[in-house]
Amino acid sequence: MYRRLAVFALLISSPAVAQDLTARLDSVMKASEKAGFSGVVRVERKGTVLLNKGYGFANRAQKIPFTPETVVQIGSNTKDFTAIAILQLQQAGRLALTDSIVKYFSNAPADKRAITIRQLMNHRAGFPLGIGPDFAPIGRKAFVDSAMRTELNFKPGTKEGYSNTGFSLLAAIIEQVTGKSYDEYVRDAILTPAGLKRTGFHLPGFKATELAHGYTASGDDHGTMLAKPHAADGPWWNLRGNGGMLSTVGDMHTFYKTLFETNTLMTAATRALRFDPNEPIGLAGSDGVNFFLYDRFPGMGMEIIIASTNGAVKSPAVRRALGAVLGMPNPDDGAEDAVASRPGGKPPAAAIATVLTELIATINTGDATKLRAFIAAHFASDAGSPTLAERVERFGKMHESLGALAIEKVETFDKGPIEMRVTTGDGPRATFLVDMESAAPYRIRGIQVRLGG
Repeated sequence: MYRRLAVFALLISSPAVAQDLTARLDSVMKASEKAGFSGVVRVERKGTVLLNKGYGFANRAQKIPFTPETVVQIGSNTKDFTAIAILQLQQAGRLALTDSIVKYFSNAPADKRAITIRQLMNHRAGFPLGIGPDFAPIGRKAFVDSAMRTELNFKPGTKEGYSNTGFSLLAAIIEQVTGKSYDEYVRDAILTPAGLKRTGFHLPGFKATELAHGYTASGDDHGTMLAKPHAADGPWWNLRGNGGMLSTVGDMHTFYKTLFETNTLMTAATRALRFDPNEPIGLAGSDGVNFFLYDRFPGMGMEIIIASTNGAVKSPAVRRALGAVLGMPNPDDGAEDAVASRPGGKPPAAAIATVLTELIATINTGDATKLRAFIAAHFASDAGSPTLAERVERFGKMHESLGALAIEKVETFDKGPIEMRVTTGDGPRATFLVDMESAAPYRIRGIQVRLGG
């Protein structure tokens, strides 16, 4: 592998070779476009932009083509802005990573009072992946109260468990400390200093025609992020601080270049608390339809950014194809890999395994009647839970987006949800976090699916 990379680094320095490589990369993307890819790809090596081009339609109904200026969802890459904001506030002496959250949330119960800001940022606080749907209309106070009532998956500091909830709590701390909305603070302290004018949520004033629509594998239009339910000052709180931001590939290139190669946003010592500019890094986010990938290989001076909006041809597959042309290592499906398994897991009881196996088999049929019958028989109808019709629709869209699912491993734990790792129709992995009753007939109370970081 390393010999192959070294040879590549020498060859690419030739302008003629660079032009040929650009043509080959564009050829790969045109083939992907014919297969259904819609999105933008930007590839740069040591200051030379090899490819920066849109493919397919950003809006099929209006036949608006994708361009590098099209505004796309960046998913969980939003967390990088949240982490930077926290580091800036520490650098300014307005908070400390060692602060316990009870300093900011006085209603924190005994099991959460010792959780630190650093543990929230490093996914070591014990909070679950999420505590509600992304677009549920929940404000900051109600979200914090709900998080404080939520049972932790593990004792804080003892393990790592990916948590959107933790980053929304960080956003709440940012708003409390600064007196600004999350969107306002990010604009003033990160976007403006970095020169980013096409990134944010409400404040950039995006026009509807500038935003890319997301499409399922079957062609259903998921619309745009700004067309989803949201608050007047940004996303609702299950999403704020952990996802939901919008940007362009050009702005995101500038953002990461500013972060890794300058001290504009913070000192080098502060940056080192979270980001290492000398190490390769892959950062990604997805809602199952829209995918955003950022890869950086500093030793080669290589950067790849891909935004895709069609569930039929996703960014990870395109990244593999581009990697083959570039002679580069491909991430091990990092954009869609499942959450690392928690220690202490054990195989489920046979009755639980049977229910979960039947669940996956039913989802794979894509048959609404079969889904309705399974949900009626095996899902609990708790107050506030989705209706039968809503669940049928969600599983139907999941089938369209992910394709055929296959169970790799199921583990139960003393606390927290059951973790079921699966492969999808495209080959990458996902993790189903299943909240299930602990006694027969083992009905399912809720499911969250983790794709991307």
